Order: sequence, then structure tokens, then C-alpha cells
Amino acid sequence: MGAVPRVSVVVPTRGRPAWCLEAVESALAQDGVEVEVVVSLDGDDPGLAASLAARSDARVRVVVHPAAGRSAARNRGLRAARHPLVALLDDDDRLLPGALRARADALARHPQAVLVFGRAVATDAAGREAPSARRAASRGRETCEDFHREQWLGRSLHPSTVTMRREVVERLGGFDEDLPTGEDWVFFLRAADVGPFAFLPVPTVLYRRHPGQVRGDPAMQEAALPRWTARYFDDPRTPPAADRHRRRLEGRHLNWIARNHRRRGDAASARRCFTDAVARDPSLLLHPRRLVRWLSLRLGPSRP
Repeated sequence: MGAVPRVSVVVPTRGRPAWCLEAVESALAQDGVEVEVVVSLDGDDPGLAASLAARSDARVRVVVHPAAGRSAARNRGLRAARHPLVALLDDDDRLLPGALRARADALARHPQAVLVFGRAVATDAAGREAPSARRAASRGRETCEDFHREQWLGRSLHPSTVTMRREVVERLGGFDEDLPTGEDWVFFLRAADVGPFAFLPVPTVLYRRHPGQVRGDPAMQEAALPRWTARYFDDPRTPPAADRHRRRLEGRHLNWIARNHRRRGDAASARRCFTDAVARDPSLLLHPRRLVRWLSLRLGPSRP
């Protein structure tokens, strides 16, 4: 019988003590692995620290540091991790039973993979699963392949679905702390330079959707897009083949930003971003609803 996989779960957190405790409990409940949970407090939170200490569980370690943002908190947690495998877990998400063992087994089946990822099961702010969310997260087949092109074409990785080999984290040096958003895109694009990604079509994490998420702030997303895309595409280490996908990737993101502007009721910003998105990536119009929206903009004023 093989050795039990050893996994560090890194949970960066700020201002969400109740949800953070749920995330920690979901990690401690994992079976089939030896787990440690590193909770990285982005700023002092005596109440949360006391709640974690009251558990008297040696598997939980708390790292406290001055507030410096999500990436800084994640990086400090990653540096404190001790086990060969490192799982990312946002403080508003929860691991499903058996998640870490399933990911560790996938990495064992694909020793060339630098990380394993999958799809998240969406929930609302109260933690209730969306209809058919688990079925959606189970689509496809297990693969292990170069993931550059998939990311260049707009396919993202949800950090809470990812488990990495520790040496990959050490080689990459962590997430860019000066980027307000998009830092995960840059990190995983760089990770693809190191080796292939394993895709696991098994639901392993519950992803909580709520108004406080950074990805729900379209103005911040729009302002950050030129910064993080330049950070990756203008880097001399980036594969030359990436450059021809730059405008398409920008277009995909502008389309998502336009959708978020619409949801917030900002029709003018939604029109501007959507028009810019199509200019960068005309293939967006292959989707019938986007084509109708674009035609309505060309023919006259209308809500995008």
C-alpha cells in the first residue's frame, strides 16, 4: 500500500470569519490524506484567531501579517506550507468530501503534471448549490496536457479547485502582489510554462457566489485588465506563440466585464466594453445572442 498523500491547504482570509471557519472545517474533514491547514490572516483578526486556537488542532497553523491584499496573504500561506502537495482554498469556498484524495490520486496517475484542477460547484451566498451544478462540474474526461492554448483562448482555472506540487510553487515564486485582480491568470499562465495540467472531471469544491467578490466589480476588472495582460504578454519569458492570442483573450475578458456592468445596471459601460470586446475578438459574434446584441447596437440605441 502506498504512502498517504500529504497536502497543505492554504486559506488566505480577511473579514469573513464565519465562512473561513467553514472552509477550514471542510479541509480538516478530508479523509485519505495527511492534511495541514495554513490560515493566512490578511491583517489582525483576534476573533478568528481565537476561534481557530480553541479547536486545539495541531493540523491548523495561523499566519498573521499586516493587511496587504489577497495575493500577499496567499503567498505568505504558501511559504508556510510544509507538505509536498499544496491546495488553494479561498475563505468563502468549501472542499467536498474526498476532494484532496481525488486530486492527489490524479497527480499520481500523471506524474508529469505540475497541478490538477477541475470545475467548481456553484452555490449562492448561503451555500445552497445551484441546480445541476454537480452535473456541470462532472462534464468531460480526465486529461493531462499543455494548457497554454486553453488559457490563451480564455479558459480559466478557479484557484480553489487547484492542487499543485510544492516545487512548482517554489519555482514560480507566488502570485503578483501588486495586481488587484488577474493575478491568478498570470500565475497559472506562468505555471503552464513549467509543465502540463491534469484536468479532473470530479466535483471537489463548493464555490460561493456573493456580492463581495472581486470578480463582481467590473470597474476594477476593467482597470486591471491592461495591467495583468501586459504583465504576462510583455514578459520576455512568455512563449512567442502567445502574442497572437492576446487580443482574443482581452476580448473574452471584456465580454465578461460587459456582462458584469449589465448586471449592475450600467448600460453605457456595458455597451462600451462589449463593442471593444467584439473589435478584439469577432468570433464572439458566433454566439447567436451576442450577435443579436451587437446588431442592436449597430442599428440603434438599446440596452446591451
